[in-house]
Amino acid sequence: MTAGPGGGRFAPSPTGPLHLGSLLAATASWLDARRLGMPWRVRFDDLDAPRNMPGAERSILLALERHALHWDGPVERQSERLDDYRHALAMLDARGELFYCRCTRSELKGFRVYPGTCRDQREPRPDRAARIRVDDAAVEFDDLIQGPQRQSLADAPGDFVVRRRDGIIAYHLATAVDDGAPGIARVIRGRDLLPATGPQLFLMQRLGLNPPVYGHLPLIRSQNGQKLSKQNLAPALDNTRAAENLARVLTLLGLDPGPHAEQREPADLLAEAVPRFSPATVSKHDGFVTISRHDPGTHRRA
Repeated sequence: MTAGPGGGRFAPSPTGPLHLGSLLAATASWLDARRLGMPWRVRFDDLDAPRNMPGAERSILLALERHALHWDGPVERQSERLDDYRHALAMLDARGELFYCRCTRSELKGFRVYPGTCRDQREPRPDRAARIRVDDAAVEFDDLIQGPQRQSLADAPGDFVVRRRDGIIAYHLATAVDDGAPGIARVIRGRDLLPATGPQLFLMQRLGLNPPVYGHLPLIRSQNGQKLSKQNLAPALDNTRAAENLARVLTLLGLDPGPHAEQREPADLLAEAVPRFSPATVSKHDGFVTISRHDPGTHRRA
């Protein structure tokens, strides 16, 4: 399949290797796109250069290939789309929707939402964070997995940052521009990103972009209850056990891969799962796994 309009995407940050939680998101997104006959793209969210790890891109792409999660079209990088983000910033600024905030993190510590300290600072300053006014905006959408959602932006996160003080384009703006592009129709990602959907949809609306359909997956947690993440030192995927890894995430998605799945080819496991996958049947509850660098572990539902 060649890359065309209206597809799905997997957008890891190149800050470390893939782990089981990121494999769950990649697999669900890939299955969803393939089930609908859509292309599936890979995009590296690499704007925060100081956090990027040398070799991480190559490691992530290798892991996807070993798990038969093949993508369509060229690999994309947010660092190659800076002009698009700057254009979006200029549009918002021209409409008077931005202000320039001098507040430091220590000054904002203890505030649940931004207190509006610099709302009258309309003069652009490169050494200040650019924030967008949300006023009383509320966003509603139907999530494929979590159901109907309503997020009041005044309650969280308040006036949020779209360009950081160090000049780096903020996550919400870059993701809104990318996911609001014609090439993206479906975004399947982890439930930890559900709070980000409201701000991103708000930006898409302000920029005249077409929003994708969202589905937010349950998280995978270790036996101590922590979400599997790079920050929590989740072990990297063992690519030599790709079929076993896929069997675990397919089971967490409600797709029993059958007996001796770990002895099968990853591509065969995925091919059988495509027609059986549906976001509507994915559990809303987090999955718990026993994580060990040497033991493939077991899983259970919360």
